[in-house]
Amino acid sequence: MATTVKEMTKQALDELPEEEAAEVLDFISYLRWRRQEVCQSWFWTEEWQTRYREAKADLAEGRFRDFDDIEELLDELKSRPETSE
Repeated sequence: MATTVKEMTKQALDELPEEEAAEVLDFISYLRWRRQEVCQSWFWTEEWQTRYREAKADLAEGRFRDFDDIEELLDELKSRPETSE
């Protein structure tokens, strides 16, 4: 029987499907990042929360592209027509 919070967390994590465990890992990464940030109030603005939800939806729907290296990414960005947004 688990006795510490960490042990209980590990046990609960073992019972989760892989997809949900990945979400837990994302959240842990966020907590580590937050701990290092001095000021994160910008992230909690409605604008950034909207952007975050849109980005998560894009990832979930497969609307992204992987690049082998930074040069490939930069070439892609340079090849796009400029927009006035």
